[in-house]
Amino acid sequence: MKEVFRACKKCKLLTVDKNCPIHGEEKTSTEWFGFTIVTEPSLSVIADKAGITSPGNYAIKVRQ
Repeated sequence: MKEVFRACKKCKLLTVDKNCPIHGEEKTSTEWFGFTIVTEPSLSVIADKAGITSPGNYAIKVRQ
């Protein structure tokens, strides 16, 4: 079966879980567009502008 990625509505982290692993009870959404992969947030200008502090895959836009 195909794995469907979901995005947290608060931090935009991409995961396959129905709840965000960082925010616990925060629901995730399948309505997201575009993504970026952040490996070293302290050296990334994009991560700095987006407020990303942990490495991972992040959605660009998430529909609420």
